[in-house]
Amino acid sequence: METTLKKLTSDDQKLLVEILIRQQYAIEIVSSELNDIEAGDKSTDDVTYNRLVSLYELLRIK
Repeated sequence: METTLKKLTSDDQKLLVEILIRQQYAIEIVSSELNDIEAGDKSTDDVTYNRLVSLYELLRIK
């Protein structure tokens, strides 16, 4: 994934995020990630978890 991310320009990344948000996929991805963490299927630090919760709330408000 790191290699793919490095290949994308800043404009490419912005476009990708815009599409994910517009198509409502972004909130589904964040929700799935939170569910995996809360179920114990994935682990993360508290800072990342809290950032994901905040991101979910921002996307949900849209």
